[in-house]
Amino acid sequence: MCLILLFLIFVSLLPTSLASSDSPSTQALIQQCWHEYPLTTALFQSSQNGEHDIVFQLNGLIQSTVHSTQDSRESSARSNYGPWTHQPACTKVLQSIGSNLCVYTNSSFSNGRGISIFTTPTLANQFAALPAFMDPAALDGVNTFSGAWYTETLPGKGVAMLAKKKLKFGDRVTAYTPALIAYLEDELDTIEREKYWRIAISQLPEDTRNGYLSLAYIYGQENIRVQDIVKANTFQLDIGGQNHLAVFPETSRLNHACSPNAQYHLDPSLLTHFVAVTRPISPNEEITISYTSPLEPTEIRQQHLQSGFHFSCTCPRCSAKRTTDKTIQQIQTLQKSLNDWSATSSGSPKLAEKLIQLYRKEGLEGFLDVPYGFAALAYNAVGDAKRAEKYAQQAREIILMKDGKWTPNMQLWSELLRDPRAHWSYGRRKR
Repeated sequence: MCLILLFLIFVSLLPTSLASSDSPSTQALIQQCWHEYPLTTALFQSSQNGEHDIVFQLNGLIQSTVHSTQDSRESSARSNYGPWTHQPACTKVLQSIGSNLCVYTNSSFSNGRGISIFTTPTLANQFAALPAFMDPAALDGVNTFSGAWYTETLPGKGVAMLAKKKLKFGDRVTAYTPALIAYLEDELDTIEREKYWRIAISQLPEDTRNGYLSLAYIYGQENIRVQDIVKANTFQLDIGGQNHLAVFPETSRLNHACSPNAQYHLDPSLLTHFVAVTRPISPNEEITISYTSPLEPTEIRQQHLQSGFHFSCTCPRCSAKRTTDKTIQQIQTLQKSLNDWSATSSGSPKLAEKLIQLYRKEGLEGFLDVPYGFAALAYNAVGDAKRAEKYAQQAREIILMKDGKWTPNMQLWSELLRDPRAHWSYGRRKR
């Protein structure tokens, strides 16, 4: 899970070139956080007096889509659509983006898993140039069952992902590419968007298509089912500086927890969603990720989950609101002290160790890169390079799970690890 607030804690410590909000890498990190750009309910509204007509039109569309897909497959041998196995189906030019949007499908992608992308022609070329398309070996180990999980319906939660065996820190749970990627826009009306997204789903291989259509949804309106599934299961992916929505059928089975036992990140070059274990998980225990920032106060977390996912969280942290919010305030106070590099700063290794303990108390092992980072700086500041290296390395391990190797925070700790004694923080504070 990408957390903008946690990233910004360290912005003041970054070189100017990285701290700038205009930095491409910084923008990429921010835009990875799809939860900051939730779909609005308005996208799925339709007029009451036209509802039956809409349903009729879409029922007809499903049939015509199947025929057009079959026709496309039959003609694929006669036509060349580059890396795409179907002739792109395009909208008119949209004024808001100055381009049309088209459905691009490659049904043989990743050994027959398939993928459909609804995007501009220019961005489609950028997708096609990614290692995920250009280098078959790039997806080795991806879209392969890890043997670590199974799904089961849980009371009050629907389908959930549970551990098939004992899992330890760092174990990979899943690594999958999306079935659908869609350009994030708000100009098309609901029915027009549904038409093209249904074409995208209909052109996928049967197993992938069925996996998508079996996912949970929010509103339960059949006439907008494809969009409804996106609303309930989407992650945000940045390609070419443009936000896209991505649905990964397998990883969509991961439910939310405010103290998750797994962490994820998206690799844009591989179009892959990786999930790894952040603390020991017992057999038959549910595997969870966080849908929102777990360091926000309880009320804000609840509002986000209710508005974005239409459920109220009843986890132990949410149930113990007063205790949880008090701990969050303590965390914020400690982080402020540790980030104070003035002559009167109270920042110290002792405060950093306490911060680590508070994160663990809240079950936030998947977000320990922040306190580990503060600990690395705090120990380096008093000349303890050995412990500084230890915590910088641990911060890197969590960042790889949470943000991926391309995040600016990775550069921060790599710089310290290269030579702690040459780092700007070395010896900055008295023991």
